[in-house]
Amino acid sequence: MAKTARDVMVPLGSYPSAHTGDSLREAVEQLETAQIHFGEATSMPRILLVFDDNQHLVGMVRRRDILRGLEPEYHQELDTSHPEAHFRAEIDPNLSDLVGYDDPERLRPKLDKPLADVVRALPGQVAADDSLMKVARELIGNDTHIAAVLDDEEVIGVIRSLDLLHAVTEGAL
Repeated sequence: MAKTARDVMVPLGSYPSAHTGDSLREAVEQLETAQIHFGEATSMPRILLVFDDNQHLVGMVRRRDILRGLEPEYHQELDTSHPEAHFRAEIDPNLSDLVGYDDPERLRPKLDKPLADVVRALPGQVAADDSLMKVARELIGNDTHIAAVLDDEEVIGVIRSLDLLHAVTEGAL
């Protein structure tokens, strides 16, 4: 029998998470120490799942979202359709030197910002009983490496491209 998203997902309780009120600093600490144990494999997370006070999944925060939270305000207001465009040197590589953002004392308060300021929605969703081929199309179509797995409209886990690739190498498709 072919495997489904449910068969290869990481259950919510097994994936590293944070809350919207947690600080960027706490998220960094969590990313530095968290490990995902799934099957026989262990890996470090690329993202944290973010929950609200009612324990509802509101989205995710990536390492680059945390970095973006540390940017000077003038930089955050740049209008761009590509997430890495904020870090392109063509904007002005010397501008941050001008305003002193190399000074750790100016960055430290930004680390206290809540994750709610940088959280983003999970870009993909699949049903728990979806085939792995459908999961692959969802990940590719949303240009992401992770998607929420839903069972009756409730998020029960996440499926990562890493888990999908592992299933493919085992011949599960």
